[in-house]
Amino acid sequence: MKHHSTQRATMLGKTASYINRHHLALFALFFALGGTSFAAGNALLPGNSVGTKQVINGSLQTNDLSKTARSALKGNTGLRGPAGPAGAQGAQGAQGAAGATGATGATGAQGVQGAPGQSASKLFVALDADGTLTKNSGATLASHTVTGVYRITFNTDITNCVYLATAGQDAGGVSGDYNIFTSRTLTNTVNVVIFDGSNNDIDLPFALAVFC
Repeated sequence: MKHHSTQRATMLGKTASYINRHHLALFALFFALGGTSFAAGNALLPGNSVGTKQVINGSLQTNDLSKTARSALKGNTGLRGPAGPAGAQGAQGAQGAAGATGATGATGAQGVQGAPGQSASKLFVALDADGTLTKNSGATLASHTVTGVYRITFNTDITNCVYLATAGQDAGGVSGDYNIFTSRTLTNTVNVVIFDGSNNDIDLPFALAVFC
């Protein structure tokens, strides 16, 4: 055991003696090797750059990479996925304001003329004061038996009709105070009575129309 200790001490002494005599040469060698490593590192890495050994796995972000590296990371566009389900219908919006009135359109072509309408009345007469028929449509008999009383018989049932009499003829109206009263006898005869303001029967020309 003592022999080994003595031997170690001898070796350490020789090593120290060697370093003491050659420390300048050893320092120059260390400096040369360090400068070579530094120069090699500068030659491989550009300024503001780091190597693989300086990067912690998972620490780099996309913005840390060059444009070339980012482009290389992009894969081809994948197939288009299926369309998603339709969304729920939204709420109905508020009614918009009424638009401006449009311009008036052109007048259309005139339509086909319609069929002639029926006459307002097919039953009418005109009588002189003495009971003579001057105009007639549909009457079969006109009589004047007493003053102010006339009877006109038509060729059809006038039960559901109305009768309108007015004094006067084509030559003009009748002046003075008078009244005309109409009534029906049987189903086809109209009675006309004319009297003045004193209820005296008088003879006057008149026209009678029957509306059904």
